[in-house]
Amino acid sequence: MSNSNKHHRIGIISYPGAQLSAVYGLVDMLNAANKGEATCIEAVILQQDQLPTMESCTFSAVILPPSLAAQQPTVSASLTQWLKQQHEHGAILCSICVGAVLLAETGILDGRPATTHWAITESFAERFPLVKLDTDKMIVDEGDVITAGGIMAWTDLGLRLIDHFAGHATMLDVARHFLIDPAGREQKNYRRFYPDLSHGDQAILKAQHWLQMAYKQKLTVPDMAEKAGLTGRTFLRRFETATGHTPNAYLQQLRITEARQQLEQTKRSFNEIAWEVGYDDPTACRRVFIKTTGLSPGQYRQKFGYQSHAA
Repeated sequence: MSNSNKHHRIGIISYPGAQLSAVYGLVDMLNAANKGEATCIEAVILQQDQLPTMESCTFSAVILPPSLAAQQPTVSASLTQWLKQQHEHGAILCSICVGAVLLAETGILDGRPATTHWAITESFAERFPLVKLDTDKMIVDEGDVITAGGIMAWTDLGLRLIDHFAGHATMLDVARHFLIDPAGREQKNYRRFYPDLSHGDQAILKAQHWLQMAYKQKLTVPDMAEKAGLTGRTFLRRFETATGHTPNAYLQQLRITEARQQLEQTKRSFNEIAWEVGYDDPTACRRVFIKTTGLSPGQYRQKFGYQSHAA
């Protein structure tokens, strides 16, 4: 019997602080996969205090939605235990955004690839060092565990579960109905570079402030070290410790950030933009741009340029 002919119960945990638009949006999307009188997916909203009374209930999948209330939601021992039991009985455990924190507390993500919202990459990695975190990805599907990245990635997860339980054709029908692009996306399409200026190293901060104004110029690491008043080797070590980037990688981030803004806000050619932000070779700039954003400059402008949305 195919998955689409079975009845699949999917639980959505409405924990304290869970994003309700995601909770109810998932219910609507999953219910939309049911055609006519046939019900292959039953979406059930579960309150956290209900879980101890539902130990005998089994689900095909359990979803931990995102939260707008906190980057690190409170994890209860009862929820952690219940999730482990569901997983042992064959449920696919799913998380969206910071819901990955709740899932990681079970230990099931240890040693496995996963994603969460890119903005909590550092704090998540510090708290759960055994998880192979990849926040460039919007979805990481490990079969029995699926993690989704950004706050709105509940749409990606919903379509993935419909594809799994109701079939690809039904997934495409639902995507068209909800006006959602079912093609794969990556978080790095959306990720922005925000320099860390709160690290407390005044010499490095001085160099960062200078770079913010001078990044379009031809710069070398010795130039940066001189502005910081440090020797080259000391500058390299302290810069990477303070910012999390090598000086050259940091410089490229500043340049690509400006290139993104110009693609979004102007009609200038990419070659002109590349020269403007400090690259002698537009081809080199293009390579860095694609590596950083996951999109070609043309794709990026089409997706994010304000003229394309105004047309």
